[in-house]
Amino acid sequence: MSRILDWLERETGLVSAWNRFWLQPLPRGVGWAHTLGALTLLCLAVLFLTGAVLMFYYSPTPDQAYASVQYLEHQLPFGRFIRALHYWSARLIVPLMVLHLLRVFIWGAYKKPRQMIWVIGVFFFLLIVGFGLTGYALPWDQKAYWGTSVRLQIAESIPLIGGAIASFLKGGPELGSLTLMRFYVLHCFLFPLLTVVAVVIHIRQVHHLGVAPPWARVDQVDLFPRDQTLHPDQTARISLLAVLLTILLVYLASRYPAPLETRANPSDTAYRPHPDLYVLWLHELTKLFPPHLEFIASFLIPTLLLMALFLVPFVEKNPERALSKRIPVVSTGLLITFAIVLLNLKGLKALPREEPLTALEKHGQEIFVELKCYTCHGINGGGGPVGPDLGLGGKRDPEKVRAILKNPGSFNAHTVMPSYDLPEEKMTALVAYIVKIGPHSRMPPIPPVEPEKPPSHFEPGFLSDHKFEVRKDPEACNTCHRPFFCQACHQKRLPSSHDQNWLKFHIGNAAEQPKMCRSCHDDSYCADCHQKMRHDTAWITDHGKALEEWGHLTRWSEKTGLALCYQCHSKVSCDQCHQGAVPDNHRQPDFFRRHGEWVRVNPQKGNPEDNACTTCHAQQFCTNCHQERARPLSHQSPDYLWKGSVASRKGRGKSGHAREALQKGSASCATCHQPFFCTNCHGLPLPHGKNFLSIHSKEGAQNPSLCQRCHGWEDQECAQCHQRTRPRSHTPNYKKEHSRDPTLASGSCQVCHGKNACADCHRLPMPHPPDFIHTHGALARDRGITGAKAVSRLRQSLCSHCHTASYCRKCHLPDD
Repeated sequence: MSRILDWLERETGLVSAWNRFWLQPLPRGVGWAHTLGALTLLCLAVLFLTGAVLMFYYSPTPDQAYASVQYLEHQLPFGRFIRALHYWSARLIVPLMVLHLLRVFIWGAYKKPRQMIWVIGVFFFLLIVGFGLTGYALPWDQKAYWGTSVRLQIAESIPLIGGAIASFLKGGPELGSLTLMRFYVLHCFLFPLLTVVAVVIHIRQVHHLGVAPPWARVDQVDLFPRDQTLHPDQTARISLLAVLLTILLVYLASRYPAPLETRANPSDTAYRPHPDLYVLWLHELTKLFPPHLEFIASFLIPTLLLMALFLVPFVEKNPERALSKRIPVVSTGLLITFAIVLLNLKGLKALPREEPLTALEKHGQEIFVELKCYTCHGINGGGGPVGPDLGLGGKRDPEKVRAILKNPGSFNAHTVMPSYDLPEEKMTALVAYIVKIGPHSRMPPIPPVEPEKPPSHFEPGFLSDHKFEVRKDPEACNTCHRPFFCQACHQKRLPSSHDQNWLKFHIGNAAEQPKMCRSCHDDSYCADCHQKMRHDTAWITDHGKALEEWGHLTRWSEKTGLALCYQCHSKVSCDQCHQGAVPDNHRQPDFFRRHGEWVRVNPQKGNPEDNACTTCHAQQFCTNCHQERARPLSHQSPDYLWKGSVASRKGRGKSGHAREALQKGSASCATCHQPFFCTNCHGLPLPHGKNFLSIHSKEGAQNPSLCQRCHGWEDQECAQCHQRTRPRSHTPNYKKEHSRDPTLASGSCQVCHGKNACADCHRLPMPHPPDFIHTHGALARDRGITGAKAVSRLRQSLCSHCHTASYCRKCHLPDD
């Protein structure tokens, strides 16, 4: 071994240089505070070693980055521990570097001739921040994607150069493969190279100029005693703290793994990333400025602070290092540091804190992951886009959640969510967890799921462009998805090809490439229509009869007859054969004028809801003329609809449409109108049933206005019974006792006596309002009744219709 060392010394001189480095003398006062730089280097060494291991398994592409990180977490031995060690080393190196810079600033160790040591140290600190910002994006999960998006937006707001910086880092209009590759190159190649160069120069300068004596004037450094060496005096302190730091890193890495959220989803705009601690103060600072001045907080102030850090050793030329003789500089630096700490603390308080879960809720969270609910539902971002985000919508009712899980179709007929018949224990735990989810909840860790999505699914515009993938290979979707998966989105948003003429021309597309239809529809979807409408060789000769039978017996979208042909064929295609093929009665010269009589003679054919016209014509065919311009002559009389009804109440017979319906039967109305046409006005199926006379009193009591739509008290049919026979409730004392009749609340009086019957008798709106006992005295004043006998005169003219004199004297003394 000594021969190798001798050869190395003879060729390079490294052995003697190594010995001189460790035997470097240190001034008195160098102690524990001077170990921060060595601890920072220890964290940097751990970052380089763990990062090198991670590089062997990481793939910097959007379709493989997340999968490779999942492989590290779940498949590689000690992979989770290595990644967590890398994560916590990156978290601890920032505060260690800040404390190291703060120690150098307070001690005044940056003064001449050590200015460049300070400058390189600040540059090294910027590289550490750059490591954090670029490494933030590499896992390509939700936090990485959206956090990087926010940071690039901040960079873009920088005046003049912001757009160029953001465009270079993005590599295109949106975050994608170029963005990830550029961040990877910066994080794993450029920044490490610059860091190694900066650290070597920094250590070399410290060794060359020596450690600045604490509190010594610049011109008295050589007079300061140097009674200790780097080894073993300082290395003993460094070794002890390095062991403690290593134990802390191992504990944190084994106890708290590095976080990994769900895969990045560019379409999930509900996700809200939260900044890391070392940039949290910048986010809080931007809140102090209006939106149009945010660049002051995001760019101007940090730039000024950075320039001040670089220029401190050149501006502050005071040769003193003692705190008492550097009060302005030290107080300014500490004040800025204190402000940044306060902003960080404020930001920490503003960060959402997820409420802890009980044992039952944790079990429900495990079931949530086991059932893969995250494939459709997000929790404040993340998860699939099919179902609603469970972090939104406020507090949920446990019973409703349970009902939705058991039968989701009862709440949404078009849902693709399956029903869950879980044991009571699991169901209770799952319901408890879903109810617990709130606006501050996060998606639980999701295990790796195979197979992974194809690379095309991770392109930024895949959701809008996936139709082109389907057209290239229609069966590709069916490899992973069932047809109902597409219907979750397309049930109300048809593909762009399905325009208003699609049904007429789809046969050509289906014949050329039938796989295209099967991308969204199964075979039963087409069979529902084509099993009856398939045009075989005998179709041309039998289609008239088949169309008539099927059109009358089966309604399709409320269209029958020829309307079915028009779903696929234009009218021109039918006219090629049917221009001269019309029924014999249509050839009569006066058919157009007399066709209404022919319809009334033969109104029904097949189903009573149809008529002879619908064999060839749809109902819209008739309404083209009959809607306004050519109503039947009977419909044109002035009292056909309403005036006759009013006249009937005065004893002048029924309305015109009622007489026609009774004479010709309801089938005559059905020639043009649907059954619900009459119900819209009458409120009851017409004509009245055979037993309607025995139950009409109940119908009238439930809704008195129904009777009044057609009948009045003077109507002959009503008067035949009601004028001779008073209702059973109308006893001889009914006038005095009718106020206690419970049926009055339904307005039954108005059935016979009209809307103003009560007011005509009582001369006041009835019943009395709740405060009438206190306000009825105003009735005399309103009617101009004054004087000593006002009470008596009011009672005689108004109150005596219902109340006796003794009733009024309960409160009023006699005034006569």
